Amino acid sequence: MFYVFPRAVHPDFCEQIVKDCKQNILESASILNYDKSSRDDPEIRKTSIHFITDKDNKVNELAWNFLREANKIQFHYDLTFFQAIQFAEYKDGGFYGWHQDESGITKSNEIRKLSLSLILSDPDTFEGGELQFYNGDRPMEDMGDITVEQVTNDIKAQGTVVVFDSRDFHRVTPVTKGVRHSVVCWTVGPNFK
Repeated sequence: MFYVFPRAVHPDFCEQIVKDCKQNILESASILNYDKSSRDDPEIRKTSIHFITDKDNKVNELAWNFLREANKIQFHYDLTFFQAIQFAEYKDGGFYGWHQDESGITKSNEIRKLSLSLILSDPDTFEGGELQFYNGDRPMEDMGDITVEQVTNDIKAQGTVVVFDSRDFHRVTPVTKGVRHSVVCWTVGPNFK
């Protein structure tokens, strides 16, 4: 289950986020093990990242507003806090295989509930790198007046914000040409009952 804000962030702001984040040292992304430790695994993920930890950063306010709005419209989850934003760069075959963002219940009985992805790159500057959601072997269906093709195109567009349930399986397909930049983040709340 996901909610899309098509082309909601101006391209100039997207470019500024990339410029600001690229001034930092990007590190190879690791994946989280079930025991909460992490490891590099290029068979599952090949991405360079940087966490935006400055709480006054405008990206934090932007993301939090979209998360709250999508939650109000569609999800209606009890949310407690917002985790640091992760800037991601996918190039030279960069990808992230099928995974869930929900990472287990914390000591305080909380869990990741909503995930957000904001596409920063112009889709004409890279190939591949598609955010996809697992739907079993069933094809996606049109949603009323909105066609599957429109949703697929919107998800690829620069400035599009996608908010989805952190339990949903999703992936970023390999980038075969150019560079794809995005930011992702998560909200946490009490465990589902």
